[in-house]
Amino acid sequence: MKRTRKLFLGLLAAATLVLAGCTNSGSSGSSSSTNVAAGGSCPYTFAVITHGDNGSFWSVVYKGAKAAAADYGCKLSEVYGSQQQGQAQPDDNAENAQILNAINQHVSGIAVSDHDPSIMNSTLQRAKAAGIPVVLLNAGCDNTDIAASGAMTCVGQPETLAGQHAGARFLQDGASNVLCVVHQSGQNLLDRCNGIAQGLGLSGNCSTGSAPSSGPACTELILSTPNAASNPQQAIGQVSSYLQSHPQINGVMTLNNAIGTALVSAHPTNVKIATFDLNPAVQQDIQSGGIDFAVDQQQFLQGYLPINFLYLYTKDHGQTTGGGTTVASGPLLVDKTNISTVSAAISAGDD
Repeated sequence: MKRTRKLFLGLLAAATLVLAGCTNSGSSGSSSSTNVAAGGSCPYTFAVITHGDNGSFWSVVYKGAKAAAADYGCKLSEVYGSQQQGQAQPDDNAENAQILNAINQHVSGIAVSDHDPSIMNSTLQRAKAAGIPVVLLNAGCDNTDIAASGAMTCVGQPETLAGQHAGARFLQDGASNVLCVVHQSGQNLLDRCNGIAQGLGLSGNCSTGSAPSSGPACTELILSTPNAASNPQQAIGQVSSYLQSHPQINGVMTLNNAIGTALVSAHPTNVKIATFDLNPAVQQDIQSGGIDFAVDQQQFLQGYLPINFLYLYTKDHGQTTGGGTTVASGPLLVDKTNISTVSAAISAGDD
């Protein structure tokens, strides 16, 4: 997509600021008011609304948004997370109400995770009709959803693509009979599993039921543990039991790093373990060999870039980014060979 020279320079400057570590260290994901105006004299107010909580993943997203607002001197009206700590599933109706509240506040732009398009797309179209630009983040990174929501783009990890990379890596490492562990509902998680199947060379999707006796194969295990990510030890009992019943499985992909690190502690034999997303525990497990690789979706960028794009759109008379497609913040496969290059970001809370 052709961009003007001004937009290119703006994006380049923003990227330079990210690399230089010019970030605000706050990480609150609650609904308390957040007023960030440390940079210049930006007159705009942007809302950040997600389906996440303030856990280790989402706090980095919020940190990115606050860093971008601080770099430009703009304000964030509020940083919302519809899923509270200990809550089993995101509350999509609550998130939708937060979007409506931002529209009624006449914010300058909305950065939002489109977690349930069937509920949220019509509301996001109301934002567009009110002249409020929208950039999706993390969820909704699908061309159809972007168009249906009226957003200019989505910043996130194309989930099927991430799965394809992971599946190809498993195959490269000699693990062709893969179990994909789904910890909560969400089409994005199923897309990851289906991508793994494609990366393994399968023509169909990742299947449910019993794993076949040999690969290439991808089998989904949908955990029945309520809020499995916050209760990984209980969830791992279900995973371990499945592996004992299906000793032919030689690769496990967990879609949440708490499940991944807990599985390392369970010591499955002759099984390569991989996970999505990084934290210090995953870093340690990669370095020790407990985890083969992790898929890094670089969520700091999922917070930073939407504010960057909304600022440029509002300031520079409607210049858009993304062309109605996803601006990918990943995937980056991290293993022993490159963990050192991202360790500083992990330590700083930027990954």
